[in-house]
Amino acid sequence: MGHSEAACLTCRQKSRRCDRARPMCKRCISKRLQCGGYPEKFRFCGIASRGKWKNHKAPITKDAASIASADPSVEKTIGSVQDSHINAQVPLTGVFDSNTPSNPNTPDSLVPPSQSNTPSGQSELQRTLSSKEAETLITHYDRFICPHQIAQPVDSGENPYRLYVIPLAYEQLNLLYAVLGLSACHLGHLKSDKHLYESVALDYRAKAINALGITIRKICETGISVHGAHISGAMSICSQLKLDQFLRVDQERTVFFLGNLVWLDIIRAFSSPERLCFTQELRLKLLSLCNLRFEAVNGCPRDIVLIIAAILECAKAYSSGKVGHTEFYNTIRESIRKLYLWDGSRCFFPDESTTWVSVSNAFRHACILRAWRLLDPSEPPSEPRIRDSVLEILDSVANIPSTSPLIELMVLPLFMAGADSLSAHSRHYVILRLEQIKARSEMGNAAPLTLLQKVWHARAEQAQHDTSNIPWMNFVSIFSNDFH
Repeated sequence: MGHSEAACLTCRQKSRRCDRARPMCKRCISKRLQCGGYPEKFRFCGIASRGKWKNHKAPITKDAASIASADPSVEKTIGSVQDSHINAQVPLTGVFDSNTPSNPNTPDSLVPPSQSNTPSGQSELQRTLSSKEAETLITHYDRFICPHQIAQPVDSGENPYRLYVIPLAYEQLNLLYAVLGLSACHLGHLKSDKHLYESVALDYRAKAINALGITIRKICETGISVHGAHISGAMSICSQLKLDQFLRVDQERTVFFLGNLVWLDIIRAFSSPERLCFTQELRLKLLSLCNLRFEAVNGCPRDIVLIIAAILECAKAYSSGKVGHTEFYNTIRESIRKLYLWDGSRCFFPDESTTWVSVSNAFRHACILRAWRLLDPSEPPSEPRIRDSVLEILDSVANIPSTSPLIELMVLPLFMAGADSLSAHSRHYVILRLEQIKARSEMGNAAPLTLLQKVWHARAEQAQHDTSNIPWMNFVSIFSNDFH
């Protein structure tokens, strides 16, 4: 018997059978693909104007009735969303600090209930936490993963992942699943335990993704953003909370999480500026409240973050036709000029290590390379301005010892330099440092090196007289999370 529901976008594109699980297809999750979501189905409720139900209230379908009976807030949501302002402040709990501003008049139906707040959620939370497996995996996350999530000279209790993530995982089932999945994957690879890093880790990962999708569905229509990630859902929450107006510096946990999300948003937009979600106003507000932990976690100085964000914002507006070519060209050129003039020696860094200047310089030139490629993706890598930035990145990374925690921040700059490297020794050096990062962190993402090898292979296949660039962006699928 055929399914009445349409397959998810990813399965339809790949012409394969879809299990139609909501909010994400479990076949996509098992194959580590980003589910593209399902087509929207709209139903206009009210009095029918024609047909056999004329002048009567239209009936609700069986599926809709089952959803309504399972969640009484659905009916309330339909009415309240129509009446409420799009920027109404929404009281949320969980990731946000308890003193995040809220509006008591906001409809409760707009608040995404945590899975942990339901009786079944609390029961599952306690059951999971009481298991020996969870105890082992949380301990492993605390001792072996947390130190690699921030570049600190000495591991300490001030690690924000210990301060914020672990305590929250004991309260929020969704986050607990994510922590257990990451820890199982890491520990499984260390012990060469295939069951642990495939079956156990994948099971927790699927639960975490599914729970996140269900939560985000309470805020945006499908739980799946246009570009296959949940950042747009988080952005919706920020807009409803009016965080650009009311967020304060003492709300450290909220600022820390959202600050990191700002950088993740930019990294996603590196391959396609259309993916950018955060507004520059909210970005500026969040980064102004962040402390030096932001640089310790992400590496890129906040001044440079704002410049590259403005560049990507302009590219997004240009691709949608909101700005013309002249304005686009002049804006990007002016931003590139700011990047060239930026002086890292006058910047504040998380500690006294002089190596931070090299870190900031590597990120600066990685952003310069991306900006030039927005103006002309086909510009030959042999051009002096491209070649000079590649050398600046490689020289900066050469100043960072393999024993330093700062080397783990260098994946993006190394990738950008590698994508425009023409010489065999430069490419070999990029591979060598990426392997050192993987060895030091005991966990690596194969996607950057895989993308580089595709670029290098395509470049080797070019005609001898063809010096045009092979853009790495061409090899990044819009539904792939691998690079990010």
